[in-house]
Amino acid sequence: MVARILKNKVIIDNVKEASRIYNKFYGKMNEKLELSLVEACYLLEKNRIEIEKEGKKIELKEFIENSLSTYKDFEIKYLVYRDLRERGYILSISNDFLLYERGKKPPADPSFIVKALSERAKFKIREIMKWIEEAGDKRLLIGIVDEEGDLTYYLTKFFMLKGNVKEKEYEGSIISLDDRCIVWEKKLAEKLKKNFIGRDFGKYVQLSLMEAAYLSKRGAKIFRNGKAMTTNEFMKYTKKIQPDIEERLKVYEDLRKKNLLPKTGFKFGSHFRVYDNEAKETHAPYLVHVVKESYETTWTEISRAIRLAHSVKKEMIFAVTKNEEIKYVRIKRLTP
Repeated sequence: MVARILKNKVIIDNVKEASRIYNKFYGKMNEKLELSLVEACYLLEKNRIEIEKEGKKIELKEFIENSLSTYKDFEIKYLVYRDLRERGYILSISNDFLLYERGKKPPADPSFIVKALSERAKFKIREIMKWIEEAGDKRLLIGIVDEEGDLTYYLTKFFMLKGNVKEKEYEGSIISLDDRCIVWEKKLAEKLKKNFIGRDFGKYVQLSLMEAAYLSKRGAKIFRNGKAMTTNEFMKYTKKIQPDIEERLKVYEDLRKKNLLPKTGFKFGSHFRVYDNEAKETHAPYLVHVVKESYETTWTEISRAIRLAHSVKKEMIFAVTKNEEIKYVRIKRLTP
């Protein structure tokens, strides 16, 4: 069948032929069938249709060149659409792709909104959160096309964390060194060991600045050079060593309120590894990285973080801070 290009659409006039294509879930039917350039390109590549421009039949090469001049990021969107169709999925097209779960088709509601991006696109956490909100009750799937044309998909959502590690009050003395703290007091040290806060060095417990700041808000006293420090004084001191401690502490405290136990995630390239149960009984199921709403990086960095998390059987969570608000965004690799 012969279709014709009309601006940024492809039209099939023949009602019978149009219906045959439409019944395979391509395009929009209104007496004539309107195909997007992406859909038409796929059908042309598969020899399902022929396409004319100004009365002259064109081949796939010319069609792609024409589409690149009128459709932003055409090649990226086409590669994602093509890949999902080749996997047997049904898609419809609005501003993005609407993807149906296997076994489902129109008029059922699509389950996913699919964003198609190049690996060279900028990762902006603010943009990701906006997309999640816009997706509503649908799941957000981001398809990343690398420079060789291979696809990687990420399932992205706001995530609710919760655990079973109850918060407690702590009394006793903490000694501030330079970039860490120590607890010599036996009673407090034993309680910290029991609750997996700090590191047990036998005769004493070593605390991070983060843990010490948290404990000072839960009843412990911090001393430096023999003088007691208020929490505010200690925070002012620690900011010289760890400038982002306020943002991290905000997330640390929120995780504790959710009955989770955060420990350093340095070995995993993140701020926290997070336990949802007693540390002696389980491994940490989450890696949490604290970022501001303005956070930007490359998709290469995100890919590395998610792959590392997956390799150690953890989920990658970004804790996004804005004023007093914290939103948790999970990004998980998915094979459709």
